[in-house]
Amino acid sequence: MKIKVLKTEQDYQEAITLLEEIGDDPNFENNPKLIDEFELLEKLVTDYENEKFPIEKGDPIEIIKLKMNYMNWKQKDLIPIIGNGSKGIVSEVMNKKRGLSKVMIRNLSKHLGLNQEILNTPYDLIKDKKTKTIATTIEDTSVFNPFNFDKQVSKCINSYSNRVRKNGMLLNV
Repeated sequence: MKIKVLKTEQDYQEAITLLEEIGDDPNFENNPKLIDEFELLEKLVTDYENEKFPIEKGDPIEIIKLKMNYMNWKQKDLIPIIGNGSKGIVSEVMNKKRGLSKVMIRNLSKHLGLNQEILNTPYDLIKDKKTKTIATTIEDTSVFNPFNFDKQVSKCINSYSNRVRKNGMLLNV
């Protein structure tokens, strides 16, 4: 096979076959030409797979639940890991009402054997129906602008506050 950009499934399959043949060659490790060919094919195959078969990042809470199920853990087993002794915090996190903090991510990674990058994936929090809606647009800043900041400053404050609310973090002003 002539090495070329992989455009079809057939090109992809041929490249995989050639990769296997090159890798199985007994002289592979001592032949710089084979090594270069292998690396080039590997890059082409990886690019094709990333384009045609993208992997979506999963929901960290669902991944935690799957891992807990696999380990036969219950929600109460997370209390010392992420709840600081509080089952309420664990419940809020597991029900997506509170976001995972950096410390929680580190602890979960350590105890569940999960990569921190997997747990540090954004996910939507469930808004509590009892929570009052706070002004979120620049037009509404007069409602939530007790210090009478100009519109540009208010816009920055509201933008930051919305990001904090979306990610489930607390903000003390």
